[in-house]
Formats: sequence, C-alpha cells, structure tokens
Amino acid sequence: MRNKKNIIHLLLLALCIMTIGYAAFNSNLVINGSASIESNWDVEITGITSKEIHGGASNENPPVYTKTSATFKSILQSPGDFITYEVTVRNNGDIDARLDDIEMSDENNPAINFVLDGISEGDELDASEEVKFTVTVIYNNDVTSQPDSISSSLAINLNYVQK
Repeated sequence: MRNKKNIIHLLLLALCIMTIGYAAFNSNLVINGSASIESNWDVEITGITSKEIHGGASNENPPVYTKTSATFKSILQSPGDFITYEVTVRNNGDIDARLDDIEMSDENNPAINFVLDGISEGDELDASEEVKFTVTVIYNNDVTSQPDSISSSLAINLNYVQK
C-alpha cells in the first residue's frame, strides 16, 4: 500500500512539475513596431535672369518667379531681336526626381517664337542639385511687315516625378 501511495505522490509531483514547466514556457510573445517615412519633395524654380539681349529687345519688367511659376515680359522691336532667359530649377528635397513631361503652350503668334534649350524629358535632378535651362523669345526673321498681333505668351509646365 505504501508503494501505491508513493507512486501516486510521484505522479502528482510529476504533474505539478509539468504544470509549472508548461506555465513557464507558455508565454505570449508580443512584438510592437511602427514605421514612418520622413521625406521631402521640393522641386522649385529658384531663379530667372536675362542672359542675352540682341538688337532692340528689352525687358518690359524684370523677370518674376515663384516656387512653381516664372513670368517675363519682353519687348521686341524688329525681326531678329531676341532675349534669352536662364531659368534655374533646384531640387531642395531629399528625393531624386526625373523630368517626366514638358508641356509648352503659346498663343501661336507667327511673329514671335519661343525656344527651350538645355532641358529634356527624362532628365534627372538628384536631391540638392539644380539644373539651368534657357528660354529664348525671338522676333521671327521671316516677318516682313508689322504683324496684326504684337504680343504672345508662353506657358511651360515641367512635370517632375520621383526617380
């Protein structure tokens, strides 16, 4: 009988040890985490200047610009006159950019031509770098008499995307 009691005590002791062991190894593992993106997209116009003036051409007003637009008003007196403006675009952000699309629209005045040079679709503009390009306003040499329309305007949209 004593052996049966010892066996029961040993079984109870083993059961207690297994219960304590199970409790020790059965714990909840909780992993918490978070992530955030800290980036800055900031491609902007930082300057516009008159670089070359030919013939009787002049500026009606000094060029004006904001982060996203530039305005210049040119006076052209006779065929062959032109003004070249240098526009600076800077990537002040920390994300590299690529010029996806250039949209140019003007009033299609045959007496006044606009020429964009030094920038192309697909050009890359890395973070903290800048690009300079020119816009030339030209009084068309082929004009032989005073045109009916003596003004024209140009809009250029530079659509940058993440590289």
